[in-house]
Amino acid sequence: MQQSLLTERTHLFCPCIKVAVLVDIEGPVDLAMLDAAIGQAVAANEIVCSTIGLNLDGKACYRPTGKPLYSLSLSAEPWEVLVASAHRRPSNLEEGPLLECFAQQLDAALQLVLVAHHLAGDGLSMAFLMQDIMRSLAGEPVVFKPLKLLCPSTIGDSRSLNPVMRFVLERQNSSWRKTGKAFTYSDYNRMVQAYWENRRIFIAHRRMEGESFAKLLQFAKKGNITLNSVLCTAMFKVKGGKVKLGLAVSVRPEGEQAMGNFASGISVQYRYNSSKDLALNAQAVQKRIRRKTQSNDARLFLLRFLQAIDPTLIDAAYFAAYDGYDHPIARRMQAMFGYEGSPFQIGISNVLRLPIQELYGDYRLARFCFIPPLVPNNASIMGAATLGSAMELSLIGSSEDTQAVLDRMVQELKNLVK
Repeated sequence: MQQSLLTERTHLFCPCIKVAVLVDIEGPVDLAMLDAAIGQAVAANEIVCSTIGLNLDGKACYRPTGKPLYSLSLSAEPWEVLVASAHRRPSNLEEGPLLECFAQQLDAALQLVLVAHHLAGDGLSMAFLMQDIMRSLAGEPVVFKPLKLLCPSTIGDSRSLNPVMRFVLERQNSSWRKTGKAFTYSDYNRMVQAYWENRRIFIAHRRMEGESFAKLLQFAKKGNITLNSVLCTAMFKVKGGKVKLGLAVSVRPEGEQAMGNFASGISVQYRYNSSKDLALNAQAVQKRIRRKTQSNDARLFLLRFLQAIDPTLIDAAYFAAYDGYDHPIARRMQAMFGYEGSPFQIGISNVLRLPIQELYGDYRLARFCFIPPLVPNNASIMGAATLGSAMELSLIGSSEDTQAVLDRMVQELKNLVK
């Protein structure tokens, strides 16, 4: 059954919105076996078997096709190049696929890169998809998961917003519907091409494992600080000055393993206090984060806010910023979302300790690195994922010093446990 895009609308025409993971699979697997396993896993997740329909009036919806839609190719290119190149390509949302896969045989493992349009799911969704692939490889059954989206009955809607804000947005929507327009996939392809004409993307990665990672976990536990707060604080310290940090926040229902977008977002501002150690700074950062994550109004604000805006106006913000679309309301929305000038906000998307296993029969998931999308209003975004006794960190950014920045962050973490 077709389902309309709701909170997912902000992903539809975003020019940089691919979610990627890098994994190493140990065990007796060849390309044919991998292809069959991916096909079974994709077929079990209805959202990846869908295309995105777009009507002339701008209404967009998921259209399940009943067949697995993905591509798989062998590539000797470095995985960072594959992910960066995928970011620059417009997706064929009308026909699919929403998922691209790249494989390379290493000495001791098969390396697999999955790159999905965000409309197929968030970072944790990619972990559950990888779990299905591993189960298929091992000959284990895979459960079918129907298309499931967030809905107002569970997260609230625009009626939960401040009455004054709701009134302003309703007036804005009314004016937009009289003077605005609906955009097409042809417009989207042109805009994405223009967006990437003078932009570059850099991807850095580091792995923490063994004794140093174990000590880092002990440090966080002893100080009653989450690992996420420690990572955020390291980012604040390396960046210096007063920094705005956006954080992805899961709103996934307990036990839900379907692919989809079950995340909201919050932001905190902080200036690292160099007169205090990192632990004390992390406690202050954690208080700011928890003040928002423990409040439903703050945690769900973004999702409710998006529902209050006309869907085509959400689209228009991108076209005003990157395609020369000149409309005063679209320009206002562009500024509100931060799609102008050089972005200064940084972000973190931490999928935490993955709720999946490492071993599947004769196969082992030896590595899981999550690379979040570099959305247009962020200068850089860190991805973090923990599997077994290792944590993989990625940093995706627009600056040539992206690897150096991540190296400094990791060094700060190691300095904590020397």
